[in-house]
Amino acid sequence: MDKKIFYNLIEILDKEIDAYSRLKDLFEEKKEILKQSKADELGNVDNRIITLNSEITKLNKSREKISIDIIGESVNMSRFIEYAKENAPEFVPALEERKVKICNIIPELTLLNNQNVELLKHGIIISNKMLETIINAFAPQGCNYNGAGKTDTHDIDMWTINEEV
Repeated sequence: MDKKIFYNLIEILDKEIDAYSRLKDLFEEKKEILKQSKADELGNVDNRIITLNSEITKLNKSREKISIDIIGESVNMSRFIEYAKENAPEFVPALEERKVKICNIIPELTLLNNQNVELLKHGIIISNKMLETIINAFAPQGCNYNGAGKTDTHDIDMWTINEEV
């Protein structure tokens, strides 16, 4: 068995862990931007997240290719470790260490992403309410007659205000 493939796998895993760490930082930055309602900065962070996500996708494809080269099929980290125990035991500790790192960062990423989604939903609700308030404030008020033939609103209509000015 060519040990170089395992070195390549470990290198890809290190790059992947680094990319996940940077993604976590971006998710935290996005969370703060959402809390502070800085819409202009949100697009910038989202673009960086998309770019980083593309990098992670490429790394995953590279890892999948190595798994096919080593084992003959696309496998997860546990299967890599099992295979290394049988064929290259000197790589087991390094693979286990990287598995733990990946397993620790994924739940953090998931939590941050879910929090960001909830913040976005809340922002949309607030924006909709603000828009509704603005629309209602500037919408022309028609005559609303009740059963007695009188208007139900006690508001001063715009015509009266214009006449007084």
